[in-house]
Amino acid sequence: MTDQKPVVSEEKTPTKRGFRLDMKNWSLTTVTTIAICLTVVLLVHIATISLGQCFRRLEDTGLSQQRLSILTVLDQIKYYLIKMEGAEMAYVYSGQQRYLDQYLNDKKMIERQVMELDMRLHGKHRMFSDEIKDYIRVRRECAEEVIALRQRVGMEAASAHADKLGEAVVTKHIEVMVDELGNHADTEFQHRGRELDRGSMQTVAGITLLMALALVILVVVIAVVNKYVNERQRAELSLRNAERRFRAVFNQTFQFSGLLSPDGIVLEANQSAVDFAGGDVQAVKSKPFWDTSWWSYSTDVQNQLKAAIERAAGGEMIRFESAVEGPDGRSTVDFSVKPVKEDDGKVVFLIAEARDITERVRAEELLAEREARMRAIVDTAPDGIITVNSDGTLESTNGALERLLGYKTGEILGQDVNTVLPQLLSGDGDSISPLRTGERRIFGVGREFHGIKKDGEKVPVEVSLSVIKLGNQQILTGIVRDITERKEAEQRVKDFYSTVSHELRTPLTAIRTALGIMEHSFMGELVDQAKPVVLVASKETDRLIRLINDILDIRKIEAGKLDLKLKKLEPKAIVTLALDGLKTLTDEAGVNIEQDLSETRRVLADEDRLQQVLTNLLSNAVKWSPKDGTVKISTREIDQRCRFEVTDDGPGIPEDEVDKLFGRFQQVTSRDDRSRGGTGLGLAIAKAIVEQHGGDIGVDMRPDQKGSIFWFELPLELKIVVESE
Repeated sequence: MTDQKPVVSEEKTPTKRGFRLDMKNWSLTTVTTIAICLTVVLLVHIATISLGQCFRRLEDTGLSQQRLSILTVLDQIKYYLIKMEGAEMAYVYSGQQRYLDQYLNDKKMIERQVMELDMRLHGKHRMFSDEIKDYIRVRRECAEEVIALRQRVGMEAASAHADKLGEAVVTKHIEVMVDELGNHADTEFQHRGRELDRGSMQTVAGITLLMALALVILVVVIAVVNKYVNERQRAELSLRNAERRFRAVFNQTFQFSGLLSPDGIVLEANQSAVDFAGGDVQAVKSKPFWDTSWWSYSTDVQNQLKAAIERAAGGEMIRFESAVEGPDGRSTVDFSVKPVKEDDGKVVFLIAEARDITERVRAEELLAEREARMRAIVDTAPDGIITVNSDGTLESTNGALERLLGYKTGEILGQDVNTVLPQLLSGDGDSISPLRTGERRIFGVGREFHGIKKDGEKVPVEVSLSVIKLGNQQILTGIVRDITERKEAEQRVKDFYSTVSHELRTPLTAIRTALGIMEHSFMGELVDQAKPVVLVASKETDRLIRLINDILDIRKIEAGKLDLKLKKLEPKAIVTLALDGLKTLTDEAGVNIEQDLSETRRVLADEDRLQQVLTNLLSNAVKWSPKDGTVKISTREIDQRCRFEVTDDGPGIPEDEVDKLFGRFQQVTSRDDRSRGGTGLGLAIAKAIVEQHGGDIGVDMRPDQKGSIFWFELPLELKIVVESE
């Protein structure tokens, strides 16, 4: 038996070897799970220890708060004890009630603090508390004896009794006991705090060790997992990049893209195409392309698409324009089908692409419609319309211009513009050609010159020009109007005014002179029946001369020939002069004149014309005012201007008639529905004169609605400020 060797079990070794093989064959997920579970157990244990430490910290905090509250109560007992003793002594020496009230209040506070101390103390400190309460009771009884003696006998007896009882000694002893109790409590709390701190340090050391172990496990897990994750991420990233590139190309190619089988079955469709159809990819996949919702609106389009796919499957690329159906209606697309071939030339896929060209087609249709409409407007316009390019050649003309100049359609296109409109680009005098300035603006509005007809005859025209810039080229556009009839009418007006001036005013002046001589020299020799006739004839002759003068003034204003002889005038003097000229009129009408003429600076004006404006406004006011009424004339400065106001007591002007006041040949009816006659030119002339002076004129209604306020303003002379050196 001694020679026998130990028998090794054959089953045990394979088991160990198999166990080692199993360890090696564990998956990364299994190893990671075990490591993470172990880490979680450690972290739970750490959390448990930490939670216990937190409760101990809370206990420590409670002890600190209890210590602080006990010390605070003891300080309050000492404080109120001293206050109570002081109040007692003050009452003994003064006998005043307020000190006795203070003593009683301090006594209550001490009793309250003692009760608070009983609630906070426990254990061996309760003996100190009981002893302090006894001494406080003794001290209170002594004080009550002294106070009672003070009330019965007086201060000296009470003070002597206090010394006899030794109140100060009792108070001092109480203070010493309070301090001793505070020291004992503080020492005990500090001892318990140190014990808690030692436990905390041990707990922190254990937590640190466990955390280090958990960290090591996590680092190992992270290192193992990171290698696996990195390898997998690289593989996934490569796949995602490849798919992203494919999707980017597929979803963005052309606009609408789809992948078809050679027989036209939809394999894929990009997002743009699916969104346009208002569905999803699954709704169109595995269906014949011509049966999808894009083409369902027309059988003819479906057949055209089927034929195109058949040809593309044979190797051709097919492209055409068609309409497709979407949720928002039909759109026009530029559609194509391209074959995808293998190396041997076999078609394996078809790529269907479409670009939405609805807006472009619509824009082209609108542009064509707009061009046709514009051409129709230009061709039917009553005035001539031309465009001239930067080198001065005619680029386009309309029928009205060609008819005006006697040319046939398109006959003058490409010719120099000076051939038909020689002054178009040269301008007037100092004006600069718009093609030289390059400004995009209206240029030379209302210029008048002569156009040249085909037969050489000149025709008066009025031209308005503007320049536009198209790219690097400047284009001049012009509206040409035939003003032959207007020129003839203007000449007739000139002839009429000349007739009025020479053929009417001259004989009327002679007649007025003769009537004036009869009024002043022969009136006494006339019979009574003839005198009124002479007076009426003189009055009507004067009115007719004023009418002719007004008409001639209007003509001068229209022609811009109303010359002003400006000089510096005193407003007050001008008003006085005008009133002197109207004295006879005011006396006959029985109207009073009221003046409110403030001192103002002088105005720069034509004296005669300014008199004309004032005379017109004042005579109108007198004419419309009732008998015994008042016309007020005033002047004052307003914002560097002199304001003249004429106020009357007339019936006023209806609001709907105000706009007519300053119009030519306009007669306004007053609120009493009566007309005072007149030419209707006076206010129009006054307005033109004031505005030519750089002023303003208008009318306001009086607040009481009884009459009107006519006013005008003229600029004052500038102030000259002389600074002394």
